[in-house]
Amino acid sequence: MKDQLLQARQGLLDARAKLATRKATIGFDGFLDEIINAVDVRSDKDNYVAIPTIEALGKRILSAAGKSANIELVPLQQKLGGNGPLMASALGSLGPKIVCVGLMGKPLHAVFEKLAKDLPNIEMISAGDPGYTQALEFTDGKLMLGKPGTMRDMNWPNLVDALGARRDEVLFGGQLLACTNWTQLTEMTPLLVEMEKVLPVSPDLTIFFDLADPEKRPKQDLLEVLNLMSKLQKKAKVVLGVNLREAEQVSAVLGITEVPEDSVEGGKVASKRIAEKMAIHGVVIHMVAYASAFVGGVSAGVPGPFCAKPVLTTGAGDHFNGGFTGGYLAGLPLEQCLWTGVCTSGTYVRIGRSPAFDELVKFEQDWADGKLADCPTPV
Repeated sequence: MKDQLLQARQGLLDARAKLATRKATIGFDGFLDEIINAVDVRSDKDNYVAIPTIEALGKRILSAAGKSANIELVPLQQKLGGNGPLMASALGSLGPKIVCVGLMGKPLHAVFEKLAKDLPNIEMISAGDPGYTQALEFTDGKLMLGKPGTMRDMNWPNLVDALGARRDEVLFGGQLLACTNWTQLTEMTPLLVEMEKVLPVSPDLTIFFDLADPEKRPKQDLLEVLNLMSKLQKKAKVVLGVNLREAEQVSAVLGITEVPEDSVEGGKVASKRIAEKMAIHGVVIHMVAYASAFVGGVSAGVPGPFCAKPVLTTGAGDHFNGGFTGGYLAGLPLEQCLWTGVCTSGTYVRIGRSPAFDELVKFEQDWADGKLADCPTPV
């Protein structure tokens, strides 16, 4: 595995100039994320111990049943959020030209404006105001408490109005169109129906989908959008990105009786089953410990660089998507796309921001050399 990781690193280095010529559009949400700790014990006005795990918080809440509880929340930072902007940050940091279309304020809120200033290859187009998320971080995961009311403003008429005469150029003029956060964008399915009507046959365009935890949506809604992806495949290449839980939900509504196994090989089998059932170009399954995929008739899987004490986990999946699609746009083999994805996410959770190109390839080298204190060299 070490050799394959180093080959992926070299492949990315060799493709750097090509990446700078690639174009992608990413949409269509936008959130302000407030990163928060829940306090376990406070010793004085400046010092406290955070509740370490979701399990511990759950026990604290359960112990208050029939009584009451007061849980202190400490804001750590406010940052740009939303699956689209976070993926745009990750992919844009690798060099492609990005148009990020979403709900980011009119005029742009400062956190989104900063991204465009930091990465001049990213253009921001906003169709409305962002939502708001409180992200409680723990060592065993995160709780996202969202106020997505403005997400209903992302519909086809508002999108067309925001893009104006550039509609087809922005949506279909690049090599990648990423449609993220279907779950919270309640008007996404009718938006996609209208988009399919004007989408020309585009063999060089890949449409990447990220459902973003569809459990809260009715099963019939999920099946409807999956069928729509199959319809879009007739005009462009469609790739669906999911985590294991989402793979289980998708499999169930598609009538696939086999439960996806939580392993590299299990992910390869599950991604192939889903892609073939939907008749789409590919499916990618990403977890903390691994990532697997079936794309273009090829299966691959790689381990992930586990981080015992992440600086930040909110946005880790979006950074996997950004890294994976970066490798994909660069024309790397599928396995190398997966390595690029897990390493982009692995760097992000350790430094708390999107890694620059040079930081990413350094991380890949460090992992291969066994220099990550909490993660051995892949074997």
